[in-house]
Parts: sequence; structure tokens; C-alpha cells
Amino acid sequence: MDEIIGWKDLSEDKRESVMNNLSGINSTHQCPQCSEPAQCDISAGKETCWCFELEKRDTGSIPKAGVCMCRKCLSELPIQ
Repeated sequence: MDEIIGWKDLSEDKRESVMNNLSGINSTHQCPQCSEPAQCDISAGKETCWCFELEKRDTGSIPKAGVCMCRKCLSELPIQ
């Protein structure tokens, strides 16, 4: 969400970085659900992660993998 709110104030390099994170060009690991590239901002050195901005999701049916799911898989889970 922060990417959208601050888009107009980002430099061209920052915008490219955001787009690369969203598209999977930049990734920190593979999603444990679909094996596609996934991005954990904390693993990438930030203090918070993009997933903190989403509504809480019900992950009870998902085996604990120790890594984040990708945006697509996490967004498909039911809201708590």
C-alpha cells in the first residue's frame, strides 16, 4: 500500500525497484505455496514488510514454512 501512496514522490530508480519487487524480478525466496518468486522486505533489510499492510489472513490451513508467501497466494487466503 505504501508503494501506491508514495508513488508520485519516488525517484525513477525507486519506482523501478518497487515494480521489480511486485513482478518477482527481485525476490528473497520462493513462495512455499506456488514456488514462484516471493519478496520479504524484512529479509531484504527493511524494518517492516509489505504484508504488514494487508488485512490479517487466515493461515491456519497452511503448513508453517518459515518464509513468506507471495502476494498472490497470501491475497487469495480468506480474511480473518
